[in-house]
Amino acid sequence: MTSPIPVLADARPAPVLRVAEPTLAAAMPTAMLLVDYALAWKSMPTPELQALAGQLPDSLVEESWPVRAAMAHGSVLRGVLLHQLPADHPGNTDWLALRRWLAALSDDFVRGLVDFGIDSVMRYGQPARDPEPTAALITPLTEPSPATCRDAAEVLRHWNVPDPEERADELLDPGTFRSALLNLLDAIWAGWLDRAWHDSLPAMHAAVAATPAPPPGCGAAQWISLTTGLRPDDQYAAAADAATELVVMPSPGLGRSLSLFADQSTWVLFTPNGSAARARGTAAGASPDTAQRSGISVGRLAQLAPAMHALGDRTRLTIALHLLENGPLTMQQLADALEVHQSTISRQVTMLRRAGMVSLRDDRRVEVQRDTIRQTCQTLLTALD
Repeated sequence: MTSPIPVLADARPAPVLRVAEPTLAAAMPTAMLLVDYALAWKSMPTPELQALAGQLPDSLVEESWPVRAAMAHGSVLRGVLLHQLPADHPGNTDWLALRRWLAALSDDFVRGLVDFGIDSVMRYGQPARDPEPTAALITPLTEPSPATCRDAAEVLRHWNVPDPEERADELLDPGTFRSALLNLLDAIWAGWLDRAWHDSLPAMHAAVAATPAPPPGCGAAQWISLTTGLRPDDQYAAAADAATELVVMPSPGLGRSLSLFADQSTWVLFTPNGSAARARGTAAGASPDTAQRSGISVGRLAQLAPAMHALGDRTRLTIALHLLENGPLTMQQLADALEVHQSTISRQVTMLRRAGMVSLRDDRRVEVQRDTIRQTCQTLLTALD
């Protein structure tokens, strides 16, 4: 007997898909993030950013270290600017206007910003909270929060900042934080972003203007391909397809990389290079061509150089291969197998650990991180795509 009541299949609402005009609220902190990656000798999507990092005065690098740590490279500042800078503010396209807006932030807001950043760093990789804190709701603080006082030094220690206990005080003083942040952003603007922003602005506006409405049934990952001309990798595709709102936005300096981040909405940044138009042609029925290349995520690309450096030494590569073959081993077992002194093994394992190639278990056995090595190899294959 047929039930008179239809069975309704569970279905997620279709995501809101849109493209947005470029803004310095995204471009400036993204440049800060990439410069911080470069200072840590991570791989860059474009050589100009590596060159910029190398040209920064040592005094500025030293001064900005706590700021870069508390802002999670720059990703925290990016979320805050995208949510807090008014849409009609001239700072979206004019650095001096954006700088004045940042300089005018109250001490109470800056304390809230630092608190939000330190909390974000401490919670990285942990299960999401309900509700999840958002950069749209920064709580101004008249004094540094107990969490900031407790965790600031730990964040700096994780970022390998020398003298973390002493330098944590710099995160408790809004004036010191604000000054160091503005000095760093000034150097990024003068050293690279001023030129890159104005040179790429026509192409970015053209990319937005040429983007058609999403075709019927278009998924979020497909929308990324249509607007950027790049296929998102599996991790980005899954994150995009889980979004309720996906905003694609052009930004300079990303090469063929994509930068995806989420806070209420999910944003994907890309640099126009002409392949998006070919991607739209393919979607409209034209035969596909090699222009539909994979977009390498900024995070995956950043890890490539440390991983390749770690595996580029013969002893470290031998350690990794031996662990892949024989499973977790103690330092002494590795020393016996490779016939080298245990101090050598300890030193080389430390370098492999810093690159995420191995980990040290509670039982003091060294365990190879297969997924990290697999991802490194996959990133290289993607670069050849």
